[in-house]
Amino acid sequence: MKALILAGGSGERFWPLSTPETPKQFLKLFGNKSLIRWTFERVLEEMDPRDVIVVTHKDYVERTKKELPELPGENIIAEPMKKNTAPACFIGTKLADDDEPVLVLPADHRIPDTKKFWKTVKKALDALEKYGGLFTFGIVPTRPETGYGYIEIGEELEEGVHKVAQFREKPDLETAKKFVESGRFLWNSGMFLWKVREFIEEVKVCEPSIYENLKDVDPRNFEELKKAYEKVPSISVDYAVMERSKKVRVVKADFEWSDVGNWSSVREIEGYTEESDEVILVDSDRVFVKTHNKPIAIVGLSDVIVVDTPNGILICKEEYAQKVREVVKKLFRTS
Repeated sequence: MKALILAGGSGERFWPLSTPETPKQFLKLFGNKSLIRWTFERVLEEMDPRDVIVVTHKDYVERTKKELPELPGENIIAEPMKKNTAPACFIGTKLADDDEPVLVLPADHRIPDTKKFWKTVKKALDALEKYGGLFTFGIVPTRPETGYGYIEIGEELEEGVHKVAQFREKPDLETAKKFVESGRFLWNSGMFLWKVREFIEEVKVCEPSIYENLKDVDPRNFEELKKAYEKVPSISVDYAVMERSKKVRVVKADFEWSDVGNWSSVREIEGYTEESDEVILVDSDRVFVKTHNKPIAIVGLSDVIVVDTPNGILICKEEYAQKVREVVKKLFRTS
């Protein structure tokens, strides 16, 4: 088996800590390791670094080498431009053998219980051998979450393994409550498992422009890849393949998981900030503060996120955490 780590994102919702030079996957949000390092170490619990492939943007190759020194340099594929996850999955999958399983993992997820994670992966591998198809991992929801997409389970193939009835976009709160109460919906984790030949065939059927432009390209030949990438659409693997294919299965994943999508996700994991020498709270509650060597006082506010870095200061109502990327767009439009 190969593990394919997708590490080309920019993490705009983590401004001001995340910048174009240091995108989200390289941030040390939890402890003293970056998100990509945590992901890599999770993989290495069961796999050899020679069986790990990382697809990242050309500007992040050197940073990736620094973060993952055990990874052979030829296993880092440099994308010439950002085209979302479908092209990245295609070129990364091509490096494995035709009948080899490929486990696809975003670089920036948080999964603290690695034993449960690998138990679920092994269950998915067994199911892949029995039933074939493209597998996704559906997280058993613990709350009605509006920040995730959902997967509705269909026909049961065996305990914990189902055909997919449909994918659903991020819902409003009332819809999310109905999803969770029904017991038929799982969070869409964005983690996948498939065999090379079957995935490539499904790309050919579902998104032929990616197949036609990339099928004969050597992913390690940057100039060749650049010419091909200019012709392919920018589209996620979810939209391009998983939502269109008739061969998608889902494995229930009952472990703690977060896609660490924005500052609210970090707050959910770390909890609210308590008063300290650096954080002074007056008539304020439910606040989350990241400070950079200076005291921060919050007076008369609730449900706010404050992030202070040398790059800038963010003050945000928590319910608007998804919109921090709009700040980045405005900053770069005016700079």
